[in-house]
Amino acid sequence: MPRVALVVDVVRMEERMLLDVLRSRAETETVDAGSMPLEVGSNSFDAAVIRPISMYRAAYAAASFEAARVFTVNRSETIMLAGDKMLTYARLAAARVPTPRSFYASSPQAALKAAEKLGYPVVIKAPLGSWGRLVSRVDNPVELEQLARLRQGLPCSQTRSMIVQEYLDTGGSDIRCIVMAGSLLGCIRRIAGSGEWRSNVALGARTEAYNADPALEDLVLRAAAAVKGFFVSIDVFETRERGYLVNEVNGVPEFKGFYRATGINPAVRLAEALIEELKR
Repeated sequence: MPRVALVVDVVRMEERMLLDVLRSRAETETVDAGSMPLEVGSNSFDAAVIRPISMYRAAYAAASFEAARVFTVNRSETIMLAGDKMLTYARLAAARVPTPRSFYASSPQAALKAAEKLGYPVVIKAPLGSWGRLVSRVDNPVELEQLARLRQGLPCSQTRSMIVQEYLDTGGSDIRCIVMAGSLLGCIRRIAGSGEWRSNVALGARTEAYNADPALEDLVLRAAAAVKGFFVSIDVFETRERGYLVNEVNGVPEFKGFYRATGINPAVRLAEALIEELKR
């Protein structure tokens, strides 16, 4: 029976689901990356499922397992590429995967120039952040300058940096798709709560199952391949003029909303895909 490490820092519903399923198929041990040291390049596991909430903690934990030639889901490269939105957009653009128009800005002056090129309103994002945090819609230059100068006071260089992005009116909804081992597992539509323009489940969005057409399936498979993702979720905007656009990729995907809307259990599918991979 293979030995699998479930690497965590906070145990959420998703990690409990994964632990239940993995224990029925493999010798599974929970590894707390927050309290346990991980020796680089030395462990006895066959596979590691990387689930820390912290992007850097997840990436560094993955790297320590990869150094021992452990099959790791996801790999540190994927976690970094998906966890830093600037790196995500750059990798997607290089792979010719369509995204909203986006500019990198390291100062208030650069942000104002980017917004002038795009036209207001614009969306301001920090490269790092989840659950809709540090994502703002800005309607005019005065608001943008105030926000940009406020961001300059943040302690982390990644949160001081800004992505200035075109605002797309999608009716307060987006599509989240999960890709597993090169195949589309399924999609949901996320609909923003009352008074909220961001469609994050953490901010009160409701979810419903969504049937992907061939164009959407092709798009999300290409996006997953661009970041070398084995198990990723991909957030997509549907626009009238330009079709589907990839907004974000998640390298440690949450899936409770997906499971409730579709009845598809990603934990089961991941365990199956993992065991198949180890047989090769």
